[in-house]
Amino acid sequence: MTIITRLVLVALAAVTAISCGALYTDIRVPRAYRSAAPSDVTATPSDETVVGEACYQSLFFLFAWGDASYAAAARNALGGHTDATLYDVKADQKATTYLVGLYSKICTVLTGKVGRP
Repeated sequence: MTIITRLVLVALAAVTAISCGALYTDIRVPRAYRSAAPSDVTATPSDETVVGEACYQSLFFLFAWGDASYAAAARNALGGHTDATLYDVKADQKATTYLVGLYSKICTVLTGKVGRP
């Protein structure tokens, strides 16, 4: 087996092991989030549906910053609704990665309805 063939096999194994695209990744993954049900709040058909997103980013596998927590996404979703409760919440995670993870952006996305307790 030549050296070139070995290098190609090692490169293919590395790309497979990282389980994402080598040059670019754009995926969405469902997550679980325990939230209030419509029976727990005063739900009405006119309740507004809101979306909140919280992200963190990393660069060169050395630096990471941001807050992709459920709490941050819920705060962003509620925005100006100070005394409201999120119910019937769906949680997703969205990841975008370039060049085998040299730059990554991971976001938690919550979609739910705004109700009054």
